[in-house]
Amino acid sequence: MSTTAATSRMGEGFTLPELVAVLTIVGVLAMFVAPRLSGTFAGTRASYDQVLAQVQFGRKAAIAQRRPVFVRIDAAQSRLCYSAAGACIGADGVASPAGQVPFTVAVPAGVTITAATFQFDALGRYLDAAGAYPAAALVITVSGDSTHQFTVERETGYAHP
Repeated sequence: MSTTAATSRMGEGFTLPELVAVLTIVGVLAMFVAPRLSGTFAGTRASYDQVLAQVQFGRKAAIAQRRPVFVRIDAAQSRLCYSAAGACIGADGVASPAGQVPFTVAVPAGVTITAATFQFDALGRYLDAAGAYPAAALVITVSGDSTHQFTVERETGYAHP
């Protein structure tokens, strides 16, 4: 093949089989990558991490302020309050590290979480909403595209995976 023939071949572009191969590879990659970029990937894990961090913060706030802190978890959100009967607004809400009152974690669509209301006393111990010592540790489950659990220890209030 001469130099002029090679030079003119380079200017012509791709052949049909090359284009088909590239489009096939891009299509296969898109099938696996697109769901990961949709925002639902790892949504359950993110919610789990946020609620676990919030519960750990609630225990630390109870110890630091020497007063009970209530954790209220329902289908839509998780909140920290200073009283069991309060609405978690105004002075009843525990401020988040960023200053949000009350410290609230929203539960996104497609994620379910074990509903619970409990408290940490001034020593950081886990108590039920009425202030009684529970018979066992509390297990909170967060479910969605995966399932994660964390435990709140009965004696110490320590929350861990």
